Amino acid sequence: MSTPTYEHSWICVCTYRRNDLLADLLTSVRAAGRDDQAPQVIVVDNSPEGQAAEVVGRLYPEARYVHESEPGIAAARNAAVEAVPQDAQAVIFVDDDERVRPGWLDALLECARRSGADTVSGPVASIVPAEEAERIERTGFIRRSDFPTGPWAYRPATNNVLVRAEWFTRRGFRFDTAFNFTGGEDSDLFERMQSAGAVSWWCAEAQVEEDVPAERLTEEWMRQRGVRAGHVRALKLTRRGHGRLRVAAEGTARLTYGILAYGARRLRRRPVRYADAAYLREGRGMLQAAAGSRYEEYRRSVS
Repeated sequence: MSTPTYEHSWICVCTYRRNDLLADLLTSVRAAGRDDQAPQVIVVDNSPEGQAAEVVGRLYPEARYVHESEPGIAAARNAAVEAVPQDAQAVIFVDDDERVRPGWLDALLECARRSGADTVSGPVASIVPAEEAERIERTGFIRRSDFPTGPWAYRPATNNVLVRAEWFTRRGFRFDTAFNFTGGEDSDLFERMQSAGAVSWWCAEAQVEEDVPAERLTEEWMRQRGVRAGHVRALKLTRRGHGRLRVAAEGTARLTYGILAYGARRLRRRPVRYADAAYLREGRGMLQAAAGSRYEEYRRSVS
């Protein structure tokens, strides 16, 4: 299978009522293009009223604007994939609350050409309020992904990744809408792709950045994020044919390991970091799911 030239690459952005952040992203994407040609962009607006149309029309009129009325992140991502032309060679995902850095697009495309990989991921630098920086560093809630450019054994995410388009156009892969309101639709997709033989690379030079709001740095938000991860893990298992007993068994194992790891840190009077409590929280979420509850962080109220 020959490596594409990646001349026909599309950047896909899904957005929901974050017009100011979307404006910053689109401005940075335009700056990442060549002088004579702006990158090809698809913006999927998942707000019921289609409120991003004005921002896209004003800042990036060349973009393909899609209003997806079905709520949910997987539905929005699928709408973006459906809007990609059949002759596309790469689909690139970034989030609407990010900004791409100079050289980002060229680095992704060059790495994809050179490696022949099916996915190429890049780092996301999280920028936190100055007054929170020391605490976040100490607790380890945000860990910077630093890997050398090259083959990568981990799972990609849609916050900064290039995907060879044929996985969508020819092989028909799509995001599972069961994850519409739980999140985890991207990790589920890339797990299925890797199981089908997709090869992943990391590109250290393809950098984006995001501002992390203070409300996402609280202990309660961190705890709930861990529990949510357990629910997502449980949903993945059930979507692959496993029953509640299998979910409960893994949840119990994670919870037990988490309690032991957490307790060991406390007994040694070492600071408890986010990773120390992650298994405990994920195990709790899996047991909740096994008992029949469903935690949908992104479920929207009817308005």
